[in-house]
Amino acid sequence: MKNITTSLLLLFALCAPVLHAQEASSRTYTLKDGYTLTYARPGLWRTIGAGPSDWGLFVKESFKKESLPWLAAIGASTLILIEYDQKIFDNTQRLGKKLNISREDKTKTYLKIGGVSVFRGPSDLGSALYFLGDGWVNLGLFGYFETYGLIKKDWRAAQTGHQLAEGLLVTGFTTQVMKRVSGRETPRAATAPRGVWRMFPSFKDFQAHRTRYDAFPSGHLATCMMTVTVIAENYPEKKYIKPLGYALVGALSFQMVNNGVHWASDYPLGLALGYGIGKAISSGGRTAAKRTSPVTASSIRFAPYLSPEGAVGAGMTYRF
Repeated sequence: MKNITTSLLLLFALCAPVLHAQEASSRTYTLKDGYTLTYARPGLWRTIGAGPSDWGLFVKESFKKESLPWLAAIGASTLILIEYDQKIFDNTQRLGKKLNISREDKTKTYLKIGGVSVFRGPSDLGSALYFLGDGWVNLGLFGYFETYGLIKKDWRAAQTGHQLAEGLLVTGFTTQVMKRVSGRETPRAATAPRGVWRMFPSFKDFQAHRTRYDAFPSGHLATCMMTVTVIAENYPEKKYIKPLGYALVGALSFQMVNNGVHWASDYPLGLALGYGIGKAISSGGRTAAKRTSPVTASSIRFAPYLSPEGAVGAGMTYRF
């Protein structure tokens, strides 16, 4: 995570000039269904500075009265899954073996700088599925949207890239805090069925023996869900984003149990964190979002017309 964060800040610095010279303070995009999204001019340091306020918005929205049923559902589903964690883990590994999907982490180093591993990537199907939740995927999407925004002078794309970068930082911070509070063993390091919980481990012990403490909640799943949510919120007209994104989330979820990185009960909170943070960050990047009434066949009506003087003709009405 440290290497990813360093690379992220470097890319921020390289992309800082994106759209900086534009004169307008906002730009509106009208979609085919009449839905409009208005974006402020993207700014690097403004995006970084929005992290704490967006995190606060996420916390505020999470504990609103309307959110209480969802919090109850997250808690209940987590408790139910904890009860069946060992059975789910065992059955998932059997299925993985049947499908010839490795349970070993076969990611390997592809780039070293000064003898330090900078980039580790997948080398087989199992590690590719696990890589879906890696911060490098988010970082790659950040680079894509920033580059597209720069070339096409597209504020929506540039803002999406900024939000993905901010989301990686905010999600990483949130999940790390919770992991260091819960202190749950991963399946591969479990010393008892369903893993042991050792709350509030020391910083030194956590760093030295991460697999003893960092299962709950899933940071990989939270990052993946945040990424899908940010992109889907900024591109609502792209109907394939959510089905495709959720399918990839499902594939990642399977593999993290299969390779012994997570229990199934680590997922409800991870998914909720990613979704909530993604919603908070994406809403902060737009200054307006409203639906207009586009001219369609259903909004235009023709009818016979009779004037007070007795003239006969045709009239058109437009409903808005």
